[in-house]
Amino acid sequence: MAGPRAAGGRFWAILLGAAAGLFLLGFLIGWFAKPTEKMTSVSPDEDMKTTFMTEMKAENIKQFLYNFTRLPHLAGTKENLYLAQQVQAEWKEFGLDSVQLVHYDVLLSYPDDTKPNYISIIDEYGNETFNTSLSEPPPPGYEAVRGVVPPYSAFSAQGMPQGELVYVNYGRTEDFLKLEREMGINCTGKIVIARYGKIFRGNKVKNAELAGATGVILYSDPADYCAPGVDPYPNGWNLPGGGAQRGNVLNLNGAGDPLTPGYPAKEYTYRLDKASGVGLPKIPVHPIGYHDAESLLRNMGGHPPPHDSWKGSLNVSYNVGPGFTTNYSTSKVKMHIHSHNEITRIYNVIGTIRGTVEPDRYVILGGHRDSWVFGGIDPQSGAAVVHEIVRSFGKLKMKGWRPRRTVIFASWDAEEFGLLGSTEWAEENVKVLQTRGVAYINADSSIEGNYTLRVDCTPLMYRLVYNLTKEIPSPDEGFEGKSLYDSWYEKNPSTEYKEVPRINKLGSGNDFEVFFQRLGIASGRARYSKNWDVEKYSSYPVYHSVYETYEIVESFYDPTFKNHLTVAQVRGGLVFELANSVVLPFDCRDYASAVSNYAHIIYNLSRNYEEEVSTYNVSFDALFSAVKNFTEIAASFHERLQQIDINNLLAVRSLNDQLMFLERAFIDPLGLPGRPFYRHVIFAPSSHNKYAGESFPGIYDAMFDIENKADQHEAWEEVKRQISIAAFTVQAAAATLKEIS
Repeated sequence: MAGPRAAGGRFWAILLGAAAGLFLLGFLIGWFAKPTEKMTSVSPDEDMKTTFMTEMKAENIKQFLYNFTRLPHLAGTKENLYLAQQVQAEWKEFGLDSVQLVHYDVLLSYPDDTKPNYISIIDEYGNETFNTSLSEPPPPGYEAVRGVVPPYSAFSAQGMPQGELVYVNYGRTEDFLKLEREMGINCTGKIVIARYGKIFRGNKVKNAELAGATGVILYSDPADYCAPGVDPYPNGWNLPGGGAQRGNVLNLNGAGDPLTPGYPAKEYTYRLDKASGVGLPKIPVHPIGYHDAESLLRNMGGHPPPHDSWKGSLNVSYNVGPGFTTNYSTSKVKMHIHSHNEITRIYNVIGTIRGTVEPDRYVILGGHRDSWVFGGIDPQSGAAVVHEIVRSFGKLKMKGWRPRRTVIFASWDAEEFGLLGSTEWAEENVKVLQTRGVAYINADSSIEGNYTLRVDCTPLMYRLVYNLTKEIPSPDEGFEGKSLYDSWYEKNPSTEYKEVPRINKLGSGNDFEVFFQRLGIASGRARYSKNWDVEKYSSYPVYHSVYETYEIVESFYDPTFKNHLTVAQVRGGLVFELANSVVLPFDCRDYASAVSNYAHIIYNLSRNYEEEVSTYNVSFDALFSAVKNFTEIAASFHERLQQIDINNLLAVRSLNDQLMFLERAFIDPLGLPGRPFYRHVIFAPSSHNKYAGESFPGIYDAMFDIENKADQHEAWEEVKRQISIAAFTVQAAAATLKEIS
């Protein structure tokens, strides 16, 4: 007779068998009940992405924009500190893991409250017969607001120069060359007047300095700052005649704080003498509106304009000068500039959501908070979008979600004074960012028009941007039920690649500069823009004036805030994908195509000098060979990426690091000639216009105006040196993508 233990054993065996049978039955039912096509199932991450994208609301962005534009938020003022503290408190409330205020002590520039800046016409006895306005007429509803800084050129030198006036068109390199070489006009000792537009204002001032001018007057011509058939603000969105564009006139070339180039402006940091800061202009500069400009230009004498392209829309001759017509020939122009530079504390807000799998890999979303006055477009239309993205990420986190990689959110200070907040933070964290920075997404103004999307980014992100915009509905009229990609492609197709929308090269003039141009962190930016083919005026008409209000956005640019929401979905979607994709959504084949394209462009430029290329034995063979290698290795890397076992964490990490460090591989530690903080060999801001991106900038700059270089042998030797640096860099970058053996 079996004992009780044997009977008990049989009982458990029967029970376990039954359980196993039920489990198998359940498994089979589940197996046959599930969809046959594995790809139709929605991953939890896709689910979360949809939740994130639908969480963002236009109404919230509208409210945030309203809140951020009640007062001026000039860098270094208590109002901008209070806004930083408000942003910090709200980001904490939204659920970020940590939110810190990070301060730096940087050189800023302000007008003198007791001695206003202005420009006058003086007669032969020194009497002032005309003075420019001391301030802009305030927009309706803002008459009682205090702390509106009058129009000025930040970091202008002090001084009261007087002399004959010369009109220099846009103040571009080619404008000064025309005056000097073709018209025989010498600007030495003269005050020059240049219209805003085409290039960064700091480049205009640098060009004037090099031409020997003693002062620069900048003005907004209606041809560049008024759209045809549109009224001036408040009845329309054009610049009124009394409006003027503030802005810095530095030539920092990526240095950050002028007194601490290369290092963070902390209490312990060694500082250069105030007078010898990097990029400071040596002559006085001042901006005026077109009403005042008309008075200065009305009686210009001297040479007629060399070409119709030198004429704006004012009712004046646009004579170049020097000086006034016969009746006024004894009159001169005098500048009265008393602005001063001072070391001032600024504050970034830095918020973090820690990643789960790869907390030591950082995806950064940053945009600035400081504004010249109310900042209705620049920057608060961007800051409001960042705020809503942060709120939406916080909502996901509260539901228990975390990104795979760490996300850092930044509200930068003092962008308007030379990208200072972002650059100082990157300088302080340079060692960590170089080893851990995956990507940087910039978030300045969300709108500069309401026609279509505009994207500037590294070629690594092309495919990511195209795929993401196919998932986002278009906000444009006539594109109901279609994607953002559809409307973007129809309105702005690429001229470089077939059947895709245009993506621009990254230049500068914004906070991505230090991340991309100095550190080699993959970067991108997106905003809603105008139709550049038709709308020829510069940027948007009220740029950096007192008329950049909440009301101009609500009344004219984006009344329903649908475009703001679309930009939020693009910026937020990019951050989500970069922080959460198992394999980084970078495509190195697109980089290969871009580099190949740029190599052909620079080679074609050299063909304008076939005789010299032959004489000095200049060859692009090494560069084309490196490009070919890079293209082949990028293709095989992409093949390898398709075979990856995504459950093998080490293999995924290894390939992701190759992708992350590819942008870094294009960095030359020695920097570009004369521009040590621009270190990217493939891209740099143009030496002639900081806003524009240039490809193979070392070669391009070496060949610029080469026919007028005094020593032709030396000039072409520099071209050869730059070609060799480019060839080496492309070849070295290719090596980083090879299979690790």
